[in-house]
Amino acid sequence: MILRKGRRETSTIEVMDFRKADFDKLRELVGKVPWEARLKGKTTEESWKYFKGTLLRAQKQTIPLCRKDRKYGKRPAWLNKEILHDLKIKKESYKKWKLGQLTKDEYRQATRECRGKIRKAKAQNEIKLATGIKGNKKTFYKYIKSKRKTKDRVGPLLSEEGEAVTGNLEMAEMLNDFFVSVFTEKSGGVPNVVNTSRERVSLEDRIHKEQVKNHLGKLDVSKSPGPDEMHPRILKELIEEVSEPLAMIFEKSWQTGEIPEDWKRANIVPIYKKGNKNNPGNYRPVSLTSVPGKIMEQVIKEIICKHLEGNKVIGNSQHGFVKNKSCQTNLIAFFDRITSLVDKGEAVDVIYLDFSKAFDTVSHDILIDKLGKYNLDRATIRWVHNWLDNRSQRVVVNGSKSCWKGITSGVPQGSVLGPVLFNIFINDVDIGIESTLIKFADDTKLGGVATSLEDRDIIQNDLSKLEKWSEVNRMRFNKEKCKVLHLGRNNQFHTYKMGSDCLGRSMAERDLGVIVDHKLNMSQQCDAVAKKANMILGCINRCVVSK
Repeated sequence: MILRKGRRETSTIEVMDFRKADFDKLRELVGKVPWEARLKGKTTEESWKYFKGTLLRAQKQTIPLCRKDRKYGKRPAWLNKEILHDLKIKKESYKKWKLGQLTKDEYRQATRECRGKIRKAKAQNEIKLATGIKGNKKTFYKYIKSKRKTKDRVGPLLSEEGEAVTGNLEMAEMLNDFFVSVFTEKSGGVPNVVNTSRERVSLEDRIHKEQVKNHLGKLDVSKSPGPDEMHPRILKELIEEVSEPLAMIFEKSWQTGEIPEDWKRANIVPIYKKGNKNNPGNYRPVSLTSVPGKIMEQVIKEIICKHLEGNKVIGNSQHGFVKNKSCQTNLIAFFDRITSLVDKGEAVDVIYLDFSKAFDTVSHDILIDKLGKYNLDRATIRWVHNWLDNRSQRVVVNGSKSCWKGITSGVPQGSVLGPVLFNIFINDVDIGIESTLIKFADDTKLGGVATSLEDRDIIQNDLSKLEKWSEVNRMRFNKEKCKVLHLGRNNQFHTYKMGSDCLGRSMAERDLGVIVDHKLNMSQQCDAVAKKANMILGCINRCVVSK
């Protein structure tokens, strides 16, 4: 069924006008609060609400709001005050021409002059970007990318009844219903969060003001706030004033394990992946969470990573979100082994495995149990358990917000802790595996010699073990997307199974951005890169004014 795009629902939103903000007054209002006295004797939730209320009231007094049409993004760099003035004159000329106060030729002249100045301003901006490309490539290519790719909008979506859904609120509700449908149900049991031999780490590792200040200084002010409306720009401007109360709240949260409700809520932004835009399954949910909550996540992440690295918990097979490892190390480590086998005349089979909604289906109770088995301290395990428990989300489409829905499984995509917790959850997947298995987060591949029947049986047994692991850990393999790549001249093209399903054969697979074919020939990859480069050059040629 082909859906017509039709007329989209437009929306405007209110945003803070930072250009007119009185930050000195804001610092004065927040800086005079005796935080230690005000937060003394309060619970973590009460302390957070007092801090948040104080900041939002001061923010309301010092930062005006302005309306913004979501259709338009940020003002382009070339649009200066002079151009804005010329656009205003052009608009006034049009009105005068319609009223008969100007001739058509006079209006056309005003239009030509305005267009000429715009073209000149764009050219000057592009020359500036091109001149500075050696020192700042990112800005130049960001500009080119904005020219060659339009922003992917949501929908229209197709309902189960086959009807087109175009309203922002209706699409938000529909996407939220789909996103929560993939969660796994809670087991009903309560995990034992104190089943570990380690007490809390030493008092030297308390959360200090300087530690919080360091994280505040690294905030990206261009990012959006979470549901608590705490904007990173404001927190960074008030770095001296808010670092102390936040450190007090964070320390209290870690000591008690109490998590403010705001830190467990997420605004979900649906990001289009690929395929039919009418299908809700082709959108990835990315969480926008509380900025102060994310800073606390950073603190907890540092504690967890220190333990993981010190005790070498994460296996060598994991290359995603691990210090000093990357996509490149993943590919080199795997294919150095595989190509050496092929060079010796061996047949090799590589199975590309695909988890279905991997990050969304992580079982909370199983994860907490694994944290205990890896001997993390009790306070940290309790904090992570409470952070995951009773979370909720809503989907936001063009400013329209769906209702809140509970989250029963998964680690939030877009969170700070999510990738680290996922690595811990999937760490034991390769226990007992005889073939070569390597991971980049959830992207997993299995490879081994397939020359003899005994060799192929080893690979099949490993697949059966992986299937068993997925059942025990309540994960699911998307078996339609799991593919086998047969390598080597004497390959028998054996058919492998996961459960009762036969895995499909592939002639080439995209492995972490690199196309790998059955001949281990890089021609397809080189062609794809050359094609992409030519497209960018063509875009530069078409779109750049100053040529």
